[in-house]
Parts: sequence; structure tokens; C-alpha cells
Amino acid sequence: MSVTEEEVPADRVVEALEILLRAPPFGRSPKLARFLRFVVEEELAGRGATVKAYAIATQALGRGSDFDPSLDPSVRVEAGRLRRALDEVYGQHPDGLAIRITVPVGGYRPRFEILEAPPAPVAEATPDVADASEAAERSHAAVAGFTPRGQAAIIALLAGILLVLCIDLGLTLSARMAEPGPAPRGVASRGR
Repeated sequence: MSVTEEEVPADRVVEALEILLRAPPFGRSPKLARFLRFVVEEELAGRGATVKAYAIATQALGRGSDFDPSLDPSVRVEAGRLRRALDEVYGQHPDGLAIRITVPVGGYRPRFEILEAPPAPVAEATPDVADASEAAERSHAAVAGFTPRGQAAIIALLAGILLVLCIDLGLTLSARMAEPGPAPRGVASRGR
């Protein structure tokens, strides 16, 4: 189980933070690493209740002072990515993580819990085919390391290449059909 956040020593939270920041999701995204470090350090400094989207955008994500959280959802989007990255890291049960850091939906204030023991993996007697394909898809996406935006760009690029090839094929076929070919031998001799 876990212990309430008031009982979690700050030095253990900092240790867990450093382990998390070395994990692949945060190594691939310095922006997510800065976001996590900022909210955790603000919470440990006693300013967690005052952290808002504007402070995260300007102090952690490098946005300008003209950032308007009511018009720009980037902090909320990054917070969702942060939550998924944390779930991914804790789902892999890395060694040394005795503290769980979460950022609950609806805010940016992190929560800390002491984990008594790493959770045991749940084994299914007969895995569902849909669950297996979903797990394989998540595994493939994690290995490839592409963000959803990157995946969409690759799909758009491949679709564009396919379109160009189809147009080329169509033009080639129409050009061949327009060329006058030799008259069939049997037709020419009968006409005389």
C-alpha cells in the first residue's frame, strides 16, 4: 500500500525524481522532464498549491510572458503526456522506485506515496486476443518512440507518396493507350 504524502521524506522524493528522470520517457522528452522537475521542486519548496498553468508554461516549458492558458492548451496537453509517462515508468517497475509520484487529473500539484513493495505483475490465465494486440501495439509504439504527432506525420508522408505513385501509374497507362499501335494483320488484309 502507501503512506500519506505528509509522511514522505523530501530526500526520498528527490531520489525517486532523479530515477524517473533517467527513465526512457523522460530521456526522450526534455520538456516532460522539465515539467516534472518543476512541479515536484515547487511542491517540496511549499509552493505546490500556487503552481498554475502560466507558471509551468513560462518557467518550465520555455513559453514567453505573453502565454495565455485560456487560449493555449499546451500545458494541459503536456500534463496528460506527463501522466502517461509516469504510468509507463511505474508500469515497468524499475529498480529503486520506492516512492510513487503522481499528478492527479484536474491540477498540476504532485502527490507522493511510499510504496511498500513493488506490485506483482498480474498474470492472466487466458489472455484476450484484443488485449494481446493492444499490448503489442503499445509495446511497438514505445519501441518506435514516435509521438502521436510524429506518427501522423509519417502516415501523411506515406499517403502522399502513394498518391504520387498512383498519379504516375495513371499517366503512364493513359499515355500508352493514346499511342497508335500497329494495326492487326488480319483486319488490314480483309479490308482489301
